[in-house]
Amino acid sequence: MSARVKIRLRFAKHGRLRWIGHHDVLRCLERLLRRARIPIAQTQGYNPHPRLSFALALALGIEGRREVVDFDLDQDMDPDRLLESLGRHSPEGLDWLEAKVIPQSTPPPEAIEARYSLAIALERRPAARLAITQFLAAETWPFTRNRPGRERSFDLRARVIEGDLDESGTLRFALKVERDGSARPEEVVEALGLTDLTQGGGRLVREDVVLKDRSPLSPAPLAVAPTDHGEPSFAAEPSHVASEAGLELVQSVFIGQST
Repeated sequence: MSARVKIRLRFAKHGRLRWIGHHDVLRCLERLLRRARIPIAQTQGYNPHPRLSFALALALGIEGRREVVDFDLDQDMDPDRLLESLGRHSPEGLDWLEAKVIPQSTPPPEAIEARYSLAIALERRPAARLAITQFLAAETWPFTRNRPGRERSFDLRARVIEGDLDESGTLRFALKVERDGSARPEEVVEALGLTDLTQGGGRLVREDVVLKDRSPLSPAPLAVAPTDHGEPSFAAEPSHVASEAGLELVQSVFIGQST
C-alpha cells in the first residue's frame, strides 16, 4: 500500500455558489471526490468521511477567492493532475487554483487572519473613506451582536488589523481570526454605515486567508469568465437573488447526478 500523502489546496467559491453553506460544501465535495475518483483517505469509525481540513468556514453569501483545504490521500497523486481532475468535475463557481504536497506531519490549516473587500459606489466613496479613517483612529469601538435569545458586546476595533479604501474604490480590511470568537465582516460593514450596499446586491469577498504557519502558496490571478453582459461574475447581483439559488444549483449539479 502506498504511503499516505497530504496536499494543501487553494480554491475559489463565487457566483451563485456563494449561497452554498459550509456543510453543503462538505457534502458536495464528498460527491465530487467520488466522481473524480480521487484516492481520498477516509476517517475511521462507523460512518467514515473523507479526510478534509478547511482553514476557515466561509459564511453564506460571501465569495471566497483563496480558500484553503487540506486533502489526505491514500496514495501519491501529482498536484497538477489533482487540480485538473477536480476542475473537470466541478460546477461553475468552484475553481481549484493551486495545490502542493506538504509533510504528512503538518497540522490542519489554522487561519489567523482573513482579508475582505467590498466595492463602493462612486458617490459613497468620500463618506466611506471618512468612516474607515475614523474607525481606525478610534482606540475602541463597542459593538453589540444581537442574536435570538442572546446578546454579546465586544470591542470591534480590537479585531480589525487594518483597512483602507483604495484608488479603485474598493474597501479592503483584515480581521483577526480568534478561537474565542472573531468579528464578522458584515459587522465591520455595519459599523462603517455601509450595510445598505450589501443589502442592495453588493458582494462581500474574502480575498485571502492567512495561515498560522505563514506558508502561503504563490498568489495566482483567478480567471473568471465574463457574464453575458461583459462584466465579471464577481459583480453585484440584484438583491432579490436568495440562498435558494445556490441550493438549487447544488441539487442539480451534485445531488441530481449519480456518483
